[in-house]
Amino acid sequence: MAPSAAQLTLAAEKLLFDISTNVLSSRILSHFSLDSNVVMQHSWSTCPNPNSYRFTGLNAVRSYFDLLSTHYERSSLTQHTIHVVESTGCVIITASVQWTWKSSRHQWQEDYTCHIDYDSSLQVVSFIVVTTSPEWTCVMRAVDPTWGGKKKKLFNSLQWSVFSLT
Repeated sequence: MAPSAAQLTLAAEKLLFDISTNVLSSRILSHFSLDSNVVMQHSWSTCPNPNSYRFTGLNAVRSYFDLLSTHYERSSLTQHTIHVVESTGCVIITASVQWTWKSSRHQWQEDYTCHIDYDSSLQVVSFIVVTTSPEWTCVMRAVDPTWGGKKKKLFNSLQWSVFSLT
């Protein structure tokens, strides 16, 4: 039986709560399907090729959240709207989050729309984040202004090497 709108809403709110409280990746992974090839994507609205920011599998999900927790702190995650498409098991959320670089304490806000698709067991099978604020606010494009060019290049290469291992 397909999940109800109330069940989908509750599942999405639990996932966002865990993300907002900076829990370990292992806890966040408990929201994702073990039976499907999970899709994870995080890009910005004007990205010319958003599929280049798409990763598949639980290892990619773990790597994504590990990378974020290594370099950033999340705070003030605020949900603005939630829309449930019960027939497809999709939850669409608009929200914002305050990011802080752990190294420099530099902060910025990212506004985004998150599309979460659930299976019949209320496990996430697709988690797509599209930044709706300016491109530079997308955490996947974030550059710490206190870093020099060499460190920026190093971080970008490390960022993508984590995902290429999955």
